[in-house]
Formats: sequence, C-alpha cells, structure tokens
Amino acid sequence: MRKGEQRLKSISVLVPLERVEASLAEIGFLLQDSATIVADGKFWKRFLYARGDETISVSEEIGDAWPKDPIITICGSKSTIKHVVKGVGG
Repeated sequence: MRKGEQRLKSISVLVPLERVEASLAEIGFLLQDSATIVADGKFWKRFLYARGDETISVSEEIGDAWPKDPIITICGSKSTIKHVVKGVGG
C-alpha cells in the first residue's frame, strides 16, 4: 500500500458506543457532526469523526429499550483501521 492510500472498511462491534468514542479520541479523531437517520426500517444515530483527510462514521441503532451495538465505517489508512479494530476488541 502506498503512503497516503486509504481503504474502506465496515465492522460491527460488540462494545458500547463510549468505548468506540474513547478509541477514536485516543488517536486524534474529533466529532464533526451527528444526525438521526432512518435506514432498513430502523432509526439510527450517526456520528461523523475526522482527522485530516480520514473519516470514520459510527452508527448506533436507537429507539429500542436495550442498547444496540454500533457499526463503524472507516475511510482511512491501514494503521488507523488496525488501531480502531484493536481498540474495540477486534
């Protein structure tokens, strides 16, 4: 992989959103925006994080009484993907 080349990866994790947020903050990603969306017949809260030209979208299903597992989509370097996966127990 050439320096600066980015990859796209989506992962489902079995950890609370707070753990995902802490992992992202640890490597310098900042929350840019959030929105509530409807997809697949469900309500989702989507958070957009950025660090330079890398972005990470975290989606959490909302509306039910019990917590749901967030899904993370990363557009970033191999080292960023590796750190996030490791940070959330992958």
